[in-house]
This record gives sequence, structure tokens and C-alpha cells, in this order.
Amino acid sequence: MPKSFIVLIIFFFIFPHLLPAQEKTDSNTIDVSSIHYARSIASNVSWTSKKMGITDDSIPYFNFSEKLPSNFNLSLPVSIIEKNIYFSFSLSNNADSSSEVFFFAGLYCKRIQLFTAHRNDPTKNIKVIKDSAGNSVSTSGLMMLKVDPHENVQVYAKVKLLSSGANTISPRLINKNFINDFKNNQQVRKSAINLFTYMVSGILLMMIFYSFASYIQNFNVEFLYYAAYVFLTASLLFLKSYMFASHSTFNYFFEEYFDFIMQGCGFVFYLLFFRKFLDTRQKYHFLEKLLSFSNWVILVSLTAFSIIYFSGDNFTLWNTIENGLKEFLLVIGVIFIVYGLTKKDILIRYLITGQICLIVFSLISLLLIITPLHFTSATSQFSIFNDGLFYYEIGLMLELTFFLLGLAYKNKMEIITTVKEREQLKLDNERKEFEKQMAILEAKQEERNRISADMHDELGSGVTAIHLMSEIVKSKMKENTLPEIEKISHSAGELLNKMNTIIWTMISSNDSVESLITYIRIYALEFFENTPIDCHFNMPDPIPAKDMNGEKRRNIFLCVKEALNNALKHSNATNLTIDITVSQKLIISILDDGIGINLDNLRKFSNGLTNMKKRMHAIEGSFTIENHLGTKVIFELDL
Repeated sequence: MPKSFIVLIIFFFIFPHLLPAQEKTDSNTIDVSSIHYARSIASNVSWTSKKMGITDDSIPYFNFSEKLPSNFNLSLPVSIIEKNIYFSFSLSNNADSSSEVFFFAGLYCKRIQLFTAHRNDPTKNIKVIKDSAGNSVSTSGLMMLKVDPHENVQVYAKVKLLSSGANTISPRLINKNFINDFKNNQQVRKSAINLFTYMVSGILLMMIFYSFASYIQNFNVEFLYYAAYVFLTASLLFLKSYMFASHSTFNYFFEEYFDFIMQGCGFVFYLLFFRKFLDTRQKYHFLEKLLSFSNWVILVSLTAFSIIYFSGDNFTLWNTIENGLKEFLLVIGVIFIVYGLTKKDILIRYLITGQICLIVFSLISLLLIITPLHFTSATSQFSIFNDGLFYYEIGLMLELTFFLLGLAYKNKMEIITTVKEREQLKLDNERKEFEKQMAILEAKQEERNRISADMHDELGSGVTAIHLMSEIVKSKMKENTLPEIEKISHSAGELLNKMNTIIWTMISSNDSVESLITYIRIYALEFFENTPIDCHFNMPDPIPAKDMNGEKRRNIFLCVKEALNNALKHSNATNLTIDITVSQKLIISILDDGIGINLDNLRKFSNGLTNMKKRMHAIEGSFTIENHLGTKVIFELDL
């Protein structure tokens, strides 16, 4: 071995510091050439947080000694969100060509800035990374890094998170060629819950149409309130799913501000709906005051939230307002449930059941968001059953179901009430009409009684006087009585009998079947008293109590009178029997044992028979005449 070579080895062994410097590498250094798709670098980065206003030149001097906590994906401290977050990690490129990767900090980062420095002395030569458009700040949630062949660099990331509880920190490096696949994969992970959310939004849209139809039909303003609540809720759910993982300006505005405003306004309309739907102003005074106070609290909170949001970046304050309002509404919901359980109103029970379902599933949703709780294995963390939004929507659907049940019950009760009111109105109208008819009838009866009394007192006394004076004249003239005097006496007697019949017909106290039968019996026995015909009268005992007005009594009596008169004049009978039966019909049968009637030759009876038919037809009765060992006349009338 040459001596010169041995000397050289000893020289480098004794003086190793004279060898060329080698760049340091360690286990935390990330080889970008080995990233073929995307790699989580959470375990390779150190982090710190600083207040706003610190210059970028100070970044290398920060104390990056902390590793990312494992729960940052679940819940970020409010104090962190208000600050800038700084990450520090090392990159190397062992390939013979440059490698380009994208840095992804997590959901949702409003601004990302990247800086690089030399590994051996990171405080010198800090460079600001710019994108292809020359911008040093990215608002898309991604920022590209280029590492030259065999280069080792120190990277610093300055991240400003969205002022929202939707943020997550999960730093990754993504191969440039797979950036679109990475973005699509974020949506694919949520495809199941997004599909379910779209379905729920469609159902809520149908409820909006239903509410408008109900309002147009009944003009009940509570359906407009419910339609507004459902519209805001459906829009909130739709936008949450449709814009998930979007780094657009509108989505930033939506996640920071507008989603809470929509949710708060939805609760305002929901409470207004409750007050109208339950008619709390009339039925539940405590509930009216509670819900009215809640409405004012929501409006004041939304106003304060808007003022603070647009006047400055004070996330702690507006987050306090948002969480405070949600906790307040939870307490109000619990009070409403407890109060409603003390009531026996079925309608309020339906709404309470819906509220219980919504609160329970909302709590499950909250636990899934803020804790490591999962219902399926860790390998299926993107399952729909591990998504808090799924359980909130389940609660919302159950609340909607019980609302529909309550609405169906309310409609049923309103229909029953309407039918009862209509029936009561109908009964009232019928009662008034009956009272009116009774008043008219009483007036007629009073008038009839007055006329009959006047006829009896005035006309009756006059006719009686004429009849008596004619009889006195006849007795004085004895055999020299003039025929005219005899006619006057007979006419006066006939007139008196007819007037008595009219008076009997008009008196309302005689409006009964019993009065008719009694009157016919008295008349028949007196009519045949001094004649060759023996009259026999058969009637029920007792006579059933049946009403019969004056018109019917008069027509039946005149028909019987005409039949008795015909029997006396034409039958040559010695016996006549009157049979009367009373049930559902009044049947009067008059039978004599005379020569009978010639049914083929009725000319001599034509006027009398015609009058009897007309009178019975006028009162919806019937009249028949037949030969039956004499003449038999039958009168029938339904009672």
C-alpha cells in the first residue's frame, strides 16, 4: 500500500472536521419523493400559535416544541382559532428530479402561507413560497411546495383558521398529480350522509308546499311561520352538505356567520308557529310569556352577533353568544317539555314528543362531534352512523312526524268542532223556526178562539133569538101558522146547528180525536132520536190520545153528517151502526140494514158523494161506499 494513501487516511481520521459538511437527516424528515398519493404528516410536525401582527421574519425563532394533540380533529380551542397557527416540518427529496406536493392544513383554512429555510441554519435565507399565479397567500386550503433533487428544507406554514366550529386540523401532503382525486375523495367520504341530507331536504320541501296549501285553504298564519322555519332548516342542511369542504368565499361566510343567522331565524319562526298553533295567548299564559321572551332573546342575540361579526374579528365573543343562545334554547325546550307534561292536551303532547326526539338526537349528534365516540369501528369512521348530522336529521324527521300527527289530530278536532257548531246552528235555526211556527199557530188559535167566542156571543145569541121568536109566533098562531114562519123556524134551527159545528171546529181545545169521536156520537144519537132508525155507536175505550186539527175534524164530521143524512133519506133502514177504531189510522164505518145503494145509478147521491170525496181528499184521507146487506160507508185517515 502506498505511503501517501495511508497518510491520507490517517489525516482524515484525525481531522474529521476537515471533511465536506453533510446535511442532517432524522426520522421526522419527510421524503416527498415517496408520496404517491397523500400522506398525513401530523406526527411529523411541530406547532405553535401566536397572536396576530407578528412579522414573518420572527417565525424561525418560535419555539416549535409541541406535537399536535390527537383531539384537534374533534374540537379546536377557541383561543387557537383567534390566533395564527404555525407548523414546522422538514422535507427532503431523494429523487433525481424535483418533486411537487401540495400542503393541506385541514378544514377550513382561510389563509395559508408557506416559508422555506435551510435545514442547517433555518434563521437565514427564509423564502416565501408563491403559487403559480405569483400569490404568496392561498385561500383555497391548499398551497404547493416544490423540492429540488436531493434537497433538504425546513418548511414553516402560517395558517389562519375559519372563525367557526367546523374547523379541523389534519396536515397532509398530496402528490401534485392526485390533487383532484384528493378533493373528490373528501366529497366521496360524505356521499352517504349527503344523499341522506338531500332526501331530508326534499321531504322538508314537500312540507313547505303542504304548509302553503294549508295556508291558502284556511288562511291560518301559523302555517306561514312553519313554512319559513322548514325553508330555513332545509336550506341550512342542503348548504351544509352541498358546500362541504368547499373553500369558496361564500362558504367561509356561511360557516362563520350565515348558518347561525339562518338557524336563529328558523327558531324565531318556529316559536311563532308554536304560539299560534297551540293558541298560547288564550290557553297557556305561562307558555305564551316564555316563548315570547325566547323570541326576543333570539332576536337580540342575532343582532349582537351581527354587530360583533361585522365590526371586528372577535371570535371568542361571538362564539360565546352562539353557544349561549343554543344552551338557552335547550333550557327553554326542557322547560316546555316539563310544562307540557303537566297538561292533558293531546295536541301539546304530540309536539312535546317531537321535541324530546329532536333534543335527544341532537345531543347524540353533539357527542359525536366533540368526543371520540363512534358507533362503528375506527376503520369505518366515515360511516353515516358516525356522522353527527345524520342523528340531527333523524331527530328532525321524528319531530316532523309528530308535528304531522298533531296537525292531523288538530284538524280532526276542528272538523268535529265545526260539525258540532253546524249541528248546533241547525238546531238553533230549527228551534227558532219551530218557535216561530208555534207563535203563528198560537196566534191562529187565539184568533180562532176569539172568532168562535164572538160567533157564539154575537151571532149565536141572535140566531137563537130568531129561532125562539119564530116558535113563539107559531104557538100563538096555532092552526093559522104561516108556511114562512115554519121555514124561518127551521132555517134558524139549521143555522144554529151549523154555527155550533163551526164554533166547535174553531176552538183549539177540541183539537183531538177524542173530541171528534165524542162530537160525532152526540150528533148521531140526537140526529136519529125521533126517527124510525135505531142508531148504535161503537168506539174504543179508552180513546187513544191523538191530536187532530180543526180542518180535519170539520171535514170528517161533515162527511159523517152527509152519510147519516143520506141513510135517513134513502136507505129505508131500521138500524144503523157506527163503528170507530183508532190506531195508526182513524177508521169510521157506517152500516145500515136498508135497501142498499145502487152503485150503477148514483145520480141522486152524486153531489153528496162528490163532496165527501173532495173533503177526504183535501185532508189526505180516503172514502169508500159499498153494498153489504145494506149500505156501508168507510172513512179512513192516517194519524
